[in-house]
Amino acid sequence: MEKYSSFSCTCIGASHQARNLICQDYSFESNKENFVFAATADGHGSLQYLRTEKGSEFAVRAAYECAEAFVEGLEGAEEVLDDEKKRHSLFDQLWKDVVARWNELILEDYTQRPFTEEELDRIPEKFSYYRETYLGGDYADAYGTTLAFAVITETYAFCMQIGDGTCVSITKEGRAEEPVPPDHRCHDNITTSLCQEEAANLGRCAYFAGDDIPAAIFLGTDGIEKSYWDHTQLWDFYKGLALAFVRNGLDEGFNQLTEFLPELSRMGSGDDVSCAGIYDGEILAECEDELKIASAAEEEPITVELKPEMLQDMDLPEARSDSHEERHISE
Repeated sequence: MEKYSSFSCTCIGASHQARNLICQDYSFESNKENFVFAATADGHGSLQYLRTEKGSEFAVRAAYECAEAFVEGLEGAEEVLDDEKKRHSLFDQLWKDVVARWNELILEDYTQRPFTEEELDRIPEKFSYYRETYLGGDYADAYGTTLAFAVITETYAFCMQIGDGTCVSITKEGRAEEPVPPDHRCHDNITTSLCQEEAANLGRCAYFAGDDIPAAIFLGTDGIEKSYWDHTQLWDFYKGLALAFVRNGLDEGFNQLTEFLPELSRMGSGDDVSCAGIYDGEILAECEDELKIASAAEEEPITVELKPEMLQDMDLPEARSDSHEERHISE
């Protein structure tokens, strides 16, 4: 879809580099003729989640495959989404399809590559029960991950999510909003996950139609969210990102983002950070003045010392200093 631009970016966290851990985030975007897709996924940080980096990759893959089938299946019949009850049923089934496909992908990986002793030996002693769980054939936790994805078509758009991280939309008037309902089970370093047995019932969704389709939808893993004092500053980050794309174009705006994210992690959460999004550059340009308005934080943030050229035309608030701890799914 030519009117939209899309991007995705993943950066290993500063604390993961310090501990010689691999990046457990994954992001992806695709701009097709009939829809645009963007997604982020955040694998769980604790060592007992042995293949969480594969889990996040499989989550994004499952979301893309199922979203593509969903959009193609609705072509010519989009009016069914006008019926709230039918729409709810369709999106409920889409989410169940995503979870089912993710489970197929992790089963395939586990079947082809059973856990090795080297992998099992990485499990900390205090979580030794995971070893017995995995040896007993219950492997899903090893792939645990969050997931958020967005789809925009000519006539409708939607976001879906499980776990922490944030979806931020920019309205056609330049306001930042969080359209996906919050999950109060996600707090601190606790998150819901695709690896839970009830994952098919834990998806959250936001839907937009016609003139309500946002000018931009941005997705970020919790490594970004936890680098700021509050959601007001987080919204300012995404408004600044929108401004960078408006003023400098997709390529240069993306370059600035990829330069900024490692510093955001280093001075903020320390976690892996992923950001993906879809935006209409013409509409964002029409509300550029509103995007320039940055809300003041309630508390004084710690200064992030970045090279001036890294923040050229990017009105980004400073990051919060915070140590990153291991994350665990909720029971």
